Amino acid sequence: MRKTVLMMPALIALASFSVASETVLPESSSNDTSVQAVTPMLASQEEIREETALDLLMRFQHAFHHLNYELAYIEVRQGHIEPVRFIHGLVDDVQISHRVYLNGPAHEAVYRANKVAYFEAGQPPYSLTSKRLPGIFGNLAALEAERLSANYELVIAGKSRVAGRPAQVMRIVPKSADMYGLYLWLDFNSALPLRIDIVDRQGDLVEQHMAVSLIEFSKPNEWMQELASIDLPSVVTGANLDASEELQVDWQLGWKPVGMEVRAREQHSLVLLSESVDYMQLGDGLFDVSVYINPIGTTSPLREHLVRQGATSLHTVVRNGIEITVVGEIPPETASRIADSVKFSPRLEQP
Repeated sequence: MRKTVLMMPALIALASFSVASETVLPESSSNDTSVQAVTPMLASQEEIREETALDLLMRFQHAFHHLNYELAYIEVRQGHIEPVRFIHGLVDDVQISHRVYLNGPAHEAVYRANKVAYFEAGQPPYSLTSKRLPGIFGNLAALEAERLSANYELVIAGKSRVAGRPAQVMRIVPKSADMYGLYLWLDFNSALPLRIDIVDRQGDLVEQHMAVSLIEFSKPNEWMQELASIDLPSVVTGANLDASEELQVDWQLGWKPVGMEVRAREQHSLVLLSESVDYMQLGDGLFDVSVYINPIGTTSPLREHLVRQGATSLHTVVRNGIEITVVGEIPPETASRIADSVKFSPRLEQP
């Protein structure tokens, strides 16, 4: 069991950088007629139609990790629209990614060599060890495609057009009614992502990520070159607990969605709040869920609530002076069921 020290979200702005002047990959000659220009694309479309959904997903993962590109997109959550810029480059075979939210207080993240650095306004920057940049794009690009097939059906769903580009559409349908599903639009030629819709079991939209523009580069731009050489903030680490050390609360999870597996069970210290909480992480290959158990005492005010922001649900209940929090990209009903299933030792369950 590990004890991990977590810092609260820390935001400081990185220097913004415009790539508008970069040279994009060569396009069709201006002397091409419209028929000539579109013929290679049509041939490419015919080849893609023969791919299975799993093949297409794996081609997306390869493109996401190995191409140089800038993706400008919007995140839509319950009517709130947030513009985002994501830049990726491969510098000396090392992946560099930079994501920045363009409105409001600075909120940026940089991925490099299994490390994610966070920069948020009003807090000191910090880094965490991770194999991916957090978020739905990073999750899809990092998941084990074969493992995903155990919990989701992958279906080719036709073609469409996003941000002026022809796209292949695929559906990722959960086998469990307790999870969300996805619609994924991929660029016909590059297989880079153009749109992701997260939908509930009725097919209603709960969150959307849609490209406004996608620019591909023949080599990493200057900003990627700079990010490859700068010093990133120190990694926040924790010490392993001795075998004699125990969790603060004797508890276990009584239920989890089909396909969800326990990936970690640790103890987290929230430095700025001077609190230490028991923590469990669940995952099904696509979505992650975190469960926090925090003794707050019977004299602490009740902090029960259930909120949803886009696809992310956060459900907190208090039982016998112990706060239970479940957060993740799952339906509110699923978050509530997980929280209600938490079982404590008989002593703690007594009123």
